[in-house]
Amino acid sequence: MATYVVGAILAVALFFALRHVFNNFRSGKNDCCGNSIGSCGGSCAGCHGRH
Repeated sequence: MATYVVGAILAVALFFALRHVFNNFRSGKNDCCGNSIGSCGGSCAGCHGRH
């Protein structure tokens, strides 16, 4: 029974993660272009105008 509960929790978490990625893609945003460019290794220089 615990396997089903853990599986259901993982399925819900995967759904929300994929929904977040899809919404970012649709709106043209990128998570790594937040306040810290260092987390991207400086590769997000061109996306600051999209916010």
